[in-house]
This record gives sequence, structure tokens and C-alpha cells, in this order.
Amino acid sequence: MCDDMRELIPHDDMYEAHSLGLTHDTEGIKANYANKHLLAWDVFVWANKNNKKYDACGIFLNDKNIKFNCDIFSEYVWISKNPRVGFKILKKAIEFAREKEFDFISLSVLENNPNSEKIENLYKKLGFVKDSTTYLAKL
Repeated sequence: MCDDMRELIPHDDMYEAHSLGLTHDTEGIKANYANKHLLAWDVFVWANKNNKKYDACGIFLNDKNIKFNCDIFSEYVWISKNPRVGFKILKKAIEFAREKEFDFISLSVLENNPNSEKIENLYKKLGFVKDSTTYLAKL
């Protein structure tokens, strides 16, 4: 799934995603999260396979947040090149988080994404409130 998504988003990942040239490290993601114990308890993945290739995925982490003393269902990656499926993945992830009784869910919006305003409006419609803004600098 990671390899298929890498093929779908090379331009987006370089120019419409994270700032300062940060790109997703597909090999690092696979090496660190492709573990049956993590995937059972702390990493949750939903993906859509279309014609033998994945075209959408949502990966969420169980953030056992020490700072706030609660469990936060945190978006790690939510990517979709299939408009019919992207929202379905998010909806399924939210249902799962409720079933598992997470305390909170955390979603992000990338500043460089041309759809960032649309995504923010969707989150607001779903009842999310803006909590913080993250700044990044290269050292």
C-alpha cells in the first residue's frame, strides 16, 4: 500500500504537502510500522484497492499522550486520489475511534495543500475545532 501511494503522490508530496522539502519516507514507514503488534494495538490503517493498486489510505496512531493524560487518535497520514473513497476512510476511522473509546481525535491540514481551506471547512462541519498551528524551520 505504501509503495502504491508513493507512486500516486510524488508531485503532491514535493509541492503540495509539508513545508521545507519534507517528504514521506515510504521505506521508513514500512520498516517502523509493519509490525503485527503495532498494527494490532497502536497503528490503524484503512486503504482502498482499485484495480490491483491502492489509491487512498488513512493511517492513525494511538497517541498515549502523557502531556494531557489521555489517549488521542491521531492522524498520521490521510491521502486519497479517489474522491469517492477519501471521506469514507475518514468516516470509518472516526467510527473506529469512537468504538475503541479514544478520548480525542486529532487531524491536520497542510498549509501547502491547494485544498486546505476545503479540508478545514469539512473538519469544522464535522465538529472539530482548531487547536494549534505548527511552525517549522530547517536547522
